[in-house]
Amino acid sequence: MKRTALTFIALVALLGTVAAFAPKPSFLTDEDVYESTARQFTLVDCSDLQCFRVLVPWIVGRLPGPQVFRWKLFAVVSTAGAAVALGRFCLVVGITPRAAQLAIWLVALGFGPLLTLFNPYTADPLMYLAGPLVATELFLGHRGRAVLLATAGVLAKEVAAAPLWIFCAWSVLQRRWTKAVRTLAAAMAATLVWVWLQLWLMLRYNYSYGGSKSADLLHGGDLVVWLGHMGPIGAAIAIFGAFGGLWLLMPIGFARATRDLRLLAIAALPAAAVLSYVQQPDRALWNFHYVMIPFAVIALQELPALWRWLFVVCYGAANLRVGAQLPFLPAARYALMTSVAIALAAVVVTVRRPRARMADAAADTQG
Repeated sequence: MKRTALTFIALVALLGTVAAFAPKPSFLTDEDVYESTARQFTLVDCSDLQCFRVLVPWIVGRLPGPQVFRWKLFAVVSTAGAAVALGRFCLVVGITPRAAQLAIWLVALGFGPLLTLFNPYTADPLMYLAGPLVATELFLGHRGRAVLLATAGVLAKEVAAAPLWIFCAWSVLQRRWTKAVRTLAAAMAATLVWVWLQLWLMLRYNYSYGGSKSADLLHGGDLVVWLGHMGPIGAAIAIFGAFGGLWLLMPIGFARATRDLRLLAIAALPAAAVLSYVQQPDRALWNFHYVMIPFAVIALQELPALWRWLFVVCYGAANLRVGAQLPFLPAARYALMTSVAIALAAVVVTVRRPRARMADAAADTQG
């Protein structure tokens, strides 16, 4: 517990420093919508998809200090909490403490979380925290706590219900029918709260989606707009850049993981596909970091300490440039290429070593 608290404090200090140096976005953000909701609680005739994501501005509006400070403070604390929460989730599913420590820093220095320090006017930091929290409670069998967390989370963004649906599908793949039915009821309960919020705001305050492409499900959602803007090559580069060298580590970690953990990843595919359809895939996939990163660290932990932490540093340096947009750092490609080279080395090392069950490796307490 003491180590977790110290890690959290260190993360807050580091991320707070990054947030302080991150420049102001030069493009139009959702600042006006979120700040208006923070001040007025509800708006009238609001025609923006972000109008429906009320929980985060309600929270941030109650914090002390100047506007930018409040939003960045929320992003920093939520991201630090998300990192620590993923570390706990890794331990719960049987991943070694060594790998769990790596996972903590890979989340904190990831593209998605660091992007919210650059543009904090979003509900994403809370979603990065909600995912591993809800998943941990479900894995431990605490369905009531998971439902409460997810139900509160959908007031900020619909993706908070995703872990419930994922674990429902996971139970089906395991053929645990009673558990699947109960988790389905939990997922439907949280989703119905989200539906109620949409209807209440629409009927009471005349909210609308304002022609948002994310809501245009029959014509490609936001994915079509994003692909049209990025092009196939640009889209592939953006998706690769979102996780960088982790993409190389995940397949090897998947092969070395327990059957239950592999089934969990398979169960997450439909939810990840749906969210990638209605949002930018490079950002959408970060909502499932708690399913993806554990596989990467299973492979990364096979390297000597110097090399695995050098990977974390290079991985973080690249994301500080492209995520947090720190202008004084070198171009991200140098750090990205170095992290990819280290990831390839980890793949080779992992493949050459005899396959061991995660349960056997879980006793490893080396840092």
